[in-house]
Amino acid sequence: MVNKADKMIFRALKTAVEKDQLRLYMDYGKVNRPGSPIYNPWECLLPILIPVLIGLMLIIFVGVIFGLLFIVAMIMVYSTYFKKKLYHKVIERTKACLISSFENCENLWKFGGIVLVNAENKKLGCVSPEGDWKEFVILNFSDYMLEKKENTKDNEEKPTEHK
Repeated sequence: MVNKADKMIFRALKTAVEKDQLRLYMDYGKVNRPGSPIYNPWECLLPILIPVLIGLMLIIFVGVIFGLLFIVAMIMVYSTYFKKKLYHKVIERTKACLISSFENCENLWKFGGIVLVNAENKKLGCVSPEGDWKEFVILNFSDYMLEKKENTKDNEEKPTEHK
């Protein structure tokens, strides 16, 4: 059961992430592994499996040298291009999971491999699972804990006209 204080702290975390005042860093190997809430095995398997299978078919039908060169070239392409794209997708998925609900945030934090860093002062950070993310958010982003209601002219009372 989530209490009101936890909801306020989570609201501050979510607002800080959305305003890009709270940066999210992670240990890719620790976060993107089996058992993690954000792990997708197909993202890890397919970028290597497909070039290897195509390379094996090329070895069988065209020639050994051509198939091996294809596999080596595709692994280089994977390590320079696709790996960066996959890393970016994992970061975005982690952010989305972190701010989607309090329960998801708690589960992801307990799993470990995440570092929350204040964008204004990069020396201030909190490492999961040892650190207390709630205390970090309270100390750095307490302004966002309360919902601010904006005063608009529509909310103000308008004098009524009588004819």
